[in-house]
This record gives sequence, structure tokens and C-alpha cells, in this order.
Amino acid sequence: MQRSVLIYMAANNDLSPDMINNINALKRGFLPSNGNILIYLDLPNTNPKLLRLVRNRSTNAIEEELIEQYAEDERSTNPAVLTRSLKRMRELFPAKSYGLILSSHATGWVPAGMLSTPFLNQQSLFSTPAKFKIEDLPTTRAFGAYGNDPGMELSKLAAAIPFALSFILFDACFMGSIEVAYALRNVTDYIIASPTEVLSTGFPFDQIMQPLFQTEPDLMAVCNAFYHFYNDHPSGEAWQSATIALYATASIEVLATILKSIFETHRTVLNTFLPDQVQHYANAPVFYDLEEFILQLAPTNVALFKAALDNVVQYKCATDSFFSLVTKAAYIPVHYYGGISTYIPVAAQSALRNAYKETAWNRAVGMVE
Repeated sequence: MQRSVLIYMAANNDLSPDMINNINALKRGFLPSNGNILIYLDLPNTNPKLLRLVRNRSTNAIEEELIEQYAEDERSTNPAVLTRSLKRMRELFPAKSYGLILSSHATGWVPAGMLSTPFLNQQSLFSTPAKFKIEDLPTTRAFGAYGNDPGMELSKLAAAIPFALSFILFDACFMGSIEVAYALRNVTDYIIASPTEVLSTGFPFDQIMQPLFQTEPDLMAVCNAFYHFYNDHPSGEAWQSATIALYATASIEVLATILKSIFETHRTVLNTFLPDQVQHYANAPVFYDLEEFILQLAPTNVALFKAALDNVVQYKCATDSFFSLVTKAAYIPVHYYGGISTYIPVAAQSALRNAYKETAWNRAVGMVE
């Protein structure tokens, strides 16, 4: 087999109707003749399952084949469950290469529970234009863990992947960050992710399987399918919300070395830097555009940085604005899009700063001392 891909749907939450719609879209789409599409599905009040999509020879329809079923109280946010699911894919459906799609809520690099801290409970940075009625607005794969489930920490996610993957696609919010890409640098060649919130409908699964199963996966085509699904959405302007990018992990160590030098050289400016004019990717001061940040922090002699960043961010596209439900519904305009986010340290955010110190990315670049 050329490739096996696991779609890991951690949907024991309010996203379950959208995940079911995603599976129905898969059944309308492409089924590889020389590969396998597996789904780990965790829905509310049901036993999690490992499924494979197969074609019914009598009807020609794509159907679900039950591979394994697990205890109802199993948590898809348990790293051991992700590890087992990937191992079962490799054991039962060995292939030349493997891919992983992670579908759920997500919070980027931010640890579980940090998003309930008081500084996030502030007035929205922008307000929703009056021309949209609230009932016409989309929802997102919202910011934060769901209910009593704290989610899976980034470091544990990275450690849970037991073998090298060709690609990881995040069908989830805020995973298009330099911190995420660096944490996963040793377990995947490429990452597709959004630095902003992803609308709850997620990726157009009926469109993205064929490019993923080409001999060399066409990851740019996947990014384009996501972008056009929302930019050309039949529901109109209210749904024109999509930021997406493709990251190559092989080049990220070079970028880290360059940024370590920039932060050391510009430490005085960094310690008092205010990100007010940097493109932000949420309705709360957590995620900012990495490229615009560095161009403002160190506006001269950034040629090496820009070249290294271009080697990491291989492709990017974004609508003119994006929808955010964080703290308050808003459309945030895109005045700059470098394709990947970063945290910017602010003195008042002591809890976030302390958490950020422990990320693998910060240990590599020393932005927060």
C-alpha cells in the first residue's frame, strides 16, 4: 500500500454533529485503491471505534467497516489512545508512508486551563459588523478544552506519535504556530494548520483525500481546497473566514538558530515590546504573526530570518478577515499574513509567560528568560 491515513476525531463534545457531517463528506469523496482511510471516532455517550472506509462492491457506495470497538469511558484526549490508534493502523494496514488528521478543539501551545485566566476575560478587540445577524454567524472549533476534559498537552501529543509521519493535518483551531511546528519537528515532515480559529464545519473532506493519496501528497492543493471552500462559500460573506498554511519541519532548526540570535541581540527592545500593531490571530492577546513581529522587533538585517521562514512556511493563503469567537464574536481584518503565529511576551501575563518558558520552542530560542 502507498499510504494509510488516520483521521483522529476527538468528538466527545459539541463538535460531534460536525464530525458526523465530515464522515458523510468522506463517503461522498475519494477512496484510494492503493491506500487506506481509517477513522478513530469518539462521540458522546457511545463506545469509541476504529473504522475503515471501504467500497461496497454491490452498491459502489463508500461505507464504514468496524475494525475495533473500545470502552465507552475511553478518552480520545488520552495520549495513550492516540499512540495505540497509530500503532494499530501500522500493524493492520502497513504502508510506505502514513498521515494523521487531528480533528477536535485545540489551543495551540497554550496549556490546559490557561485560557480561563482573568486577562482573557476582556472586551473584544473588534466588534462584529452590524450587517450580520447573530443567527447568520458561523461557529468555530472553539478556543479551549471542552467541559471537564482538559485536552492533550502539546508536549504529550508530540510524545504520543510513535513513528514518523509524512504529514499531520490539524482540523482544529490555532495549531498553525511556530511552537506547535517545533514540538512536532521530529515526528512529521509536513504540517497543515491554521493560525486562527477554524469554523466548526472543518475541512472539506470530500475534496482533500485525493490530493493526500497522490504518490507525493499534494499538500498545497489541500490548503487551496480549504481556502476556497470558505472564501467561495454559498452562505456568503459571513462564512469567508479561512487562514491556512503548510509548514516543512526539516527547516525549523535553522529558523530557531537565527531567532535565538535576534532575541539575544534585541533583548532590551524585546523586554519592553508592545505588540499593539502586530497582526493578532485571536480576540485575545495570545497568538500574533511571527513574521510581522520580527520585522518590527528587528527591522534591519532580517534577510536571513525571512529566507529561513520561507523555508518553513512553504505555502499560505488567507481570506481578507477571519471570524473569532474568543471572548466575543468578531471579524478580525488581516492586514499582514506571514502564515504562522507566535506568542509575544507581555509582562502582565505572568502565568502565560511562565508556561511559555517550558515550551520546547522557547528553550531553543530563549525569547522568554
